[in-house]
Amino acid sequence: MIGLEDAEIIEILRKKIEVPVGRHLYGIIGSYDSLNRFSTESSKAKRIDGTQFPNPISINQGLLELFSDVEFRTTVETEAKYPQPTRKTIEDAFDRFIRNHLKEHGLIILKDLELVFAYNVNLNPLRTLAADERKIILLLPGKRSGKAIIMYPNCTEGENPLPTNLIAEDHLWLLEE
Repeated sequence: MIGLEDAEIIEILRKKIEVPVGRHLYGIIGSYDSLNRFSTESSKAKRIDGTQFPNPISINQGLLELFSDVEFRTTVETEAKYPQPTRKTIEDAFDRFIRNHLKEHGLIILKDLELVFAYNVNLNPLRTLAADERKIILLLPGKRSGKAIIMYPNCTEGENPLPTNLIAEDHLWLLEE
């Protein structure tokens, strides 16, 4: 996988998201700097129908906003004793967040997936929900390592591989640095 320029990826996406049926889960891989640059460029771009590409939505911020202060405090306080219920709470919030945004917008660009990976949230809803008229573009801070995509490659906690069957190979692009 060679790195592509922002404009090249945007042009590929413009064509792919106009197909009315099929899987529509896409991934853009790069450093935080290149993903920020891509976000800026994609928000200026127009789709084939003339509408703007949406601005990226922060999953971290969106998940935190789904919890009241009391719910969040309770979740944090019980996390050490009950990690599985905490993970399930985050997973349910993630699913609700994705569904709500897809229902409202149809095409969403998601960034800031750190909480999702920190809690090892099941990513399969992304794959199943991104079909036909519902389209998801993920901005993934990572790098290619052999056939795997390693998320957060500078993280000292170990490797975080992107599930290999999550995004089709022809729906993944590496940003040029």
